[in-house]
This record gives sequence, structure tokens and C-alpha cells, in this order.
Amino acid sequence: MRTVFVINPTAGPSNAAVWLRPAILAAAAPLGLQPEILLTTHPGHARELAERLAAGPEPARLYACGGDGTLNEVLQAAAGHMALSVGCVPCGSGNDFVRNFGRAEEFLDLTAQLQARPVTLDALDTSFGYGVGICAAGLDARVAYQIPRFRRLPFCGGTMAYTLSILQAMASRFGHEMRITADGRSFTGSYMLAAVCNGRLYGGGYCAAPQARLDDGLLDVVLVRPISRLRVAGLLACYKGGRHLTPDGAVRPDLARWMQFFRARKVCIEVLDGRPLAATVDGECGLVQGIEARVAPGMLSMLLPPAVRARPTTAISNQ
Repeated sequence: MRTVFVINPTAGPSNAAVWLRPAILAAAAPLGLQPEILLTTHPGHARELAERLAAGPEPARLYACGGDGTLNEVLQAAAGHMALSVGCVPCGSGNDFVRNFGRAEEFLDLTAQLQARPVTLDALDTSFGYGVGICAAGLDARVAYQIPRFRRLPFCGGTMAYTLSILQAMASRFGHEMRITADGRSFTGSYMLAAVCNGRLYGGGYCAAPQARLDDGLLDVVLVRPISRLRVAGLLACYKGGRHLTPDGAVRPDLARWMQFFRARKVCIEVLDGRPLAATVDGECGLVQGIEARVAPGMLSMLLPPAVRARPTTAISNQ
């Protein structure tokens, strides 16, 4: 079985390859492994490398070393190819995938990573391609769309860049007339944001779906209606901390005027007011007039370090 590390040297604040290459080799030597280490050179390169492995004759373990964008590229090729198991070494700014399971430091332990075992997870199948985390549209997607300009500022990492982008978005017009269809149910009205969640977190740690599981065959959907700027900061603080839902999966009574929550297998979002809608899947952004997302059960083989896999977690069922 091939073991391949694909490193994105432009992810995060510095070139991760400088320290990651020798660390990989040092962790692999005692285990008798000879991993291949490849560096990406252009956007889309991680996907190209993953496609070659997926099409190859032997099973492979591919570690995406970068941010959520690098992992997203790899998953476009890996989805549905169960002989290609994907791990994540978080070297980016947001690192939301690993936050579903615990601390990023657990996924930076390369000895543990090389002993990781695969688990089968659901994928998000969307108009933007595959994802593993969250498909969002509206204010939160506009925030993600604007984040790159803030990440260029000194000391402005994932959560800080996300917060600054929120402040800028709040100063502009937000809210779209939308039609949202979910498993045959339809909701029409003005919405500030819509989050269709396979995973729990996005935006550098915003917990949109605190009870979502990555292997339950369902999507957790959060809809938020426009709210006054005086109240939006408090609502977003609850949203960030995952405190907008009660333990039994209902919207908190004091937020029910503005929020809806339900689970579905397929969600279609249509813009009715003609204005371009910002949408994002795992941080990959664009302007659209509509977006569709459905759960693709069991489409991903993902590598989790032994301690992470053994620990009880709401992100996945016990496997």
C-alpha cells in the first residue's frame, strides 16, 4: 500500500514543508515505512495528485497537508474510491474538519497519523462538488467569500479573519428572498443565512450544527431570518458556540423567532430576488443563483489517529 503526503506549501502563515518533510521521515523510519512526499505547485494540483492515486492499481493512504481547501481538493477525487483513504494534517488557518474530532495537535502527531485506520463517512454532494463539512449560503458565505483579504493581514488567522469579515458583512445589506426545498418540504421567505451541515463546524470554529454526525445519512439544516444589527451580534455569538440549539435538537425558545432547524437528505436553495447569492462548500466560495446539496452516505474513507478514533465523540458513531 502506498503512503503519500501531499503538502500545500502556501497553506497557513508559513511554508509547512520546511518542518513537515523531516518530521514525516522521522516518524516513518521506526515504523519501517517509506512515504512519498509531494508538494503542490498550483491550485488544483492536490486534486490531480489524488486522481492519479484513485486511478492506480493499488490501495493508497493519502494525507492532505494544508488547510480545509487542500482537503477539499483531495476529496473531489477520493469520493467514492474507498481504496483511497484520506487523512488530514492541519496546516491551514481554519482546519475545521479536524475540529469535528478534537484538537488540531492530535492530527499533527505524525506517528499517530501513520498508525491511523480508516472510517467510513458521508460526503456532501453539491453543485460546487463534494465536501465533508458544511454548505452555506447567505451572510456566512459572504463572510467566507471576503476572508482572503483579511488573512493577508498580520496575525489574522482563521477565527480572527472570520470575525472581521462578519463585521464588514454586517455593515452591508444582507438577506435574500429564497425558496428552500428540503425532502419535499418548501420554505419561502427572506433569509439571512442557510447552513446545510454534514459536519459541525466551519469558519475557523463556528459551531453551526453541534449535534451533526458525519456518518448518519442526514444533513442538519439551520435557517436564519434577517435580524436587526443590534441583535445580530448576540445571535452570532450563540451560533459560534453552538448554543442556538437545545440538547434535544430544537432551536432555543428565545431564538425561535429568527431561526429554524431540521434534518434532511437533500436541500435545494433558490434565489428569488435576482441578486447574486454567496455560497460556500468547505470554504470554496462563489456567487450563484441557487445551490443544491444532498448527503452521499458512505462515500468517504477517512483516516483518524487511534486515540481520536477510540474516543467517544458525537462527530461519528462508534466504529
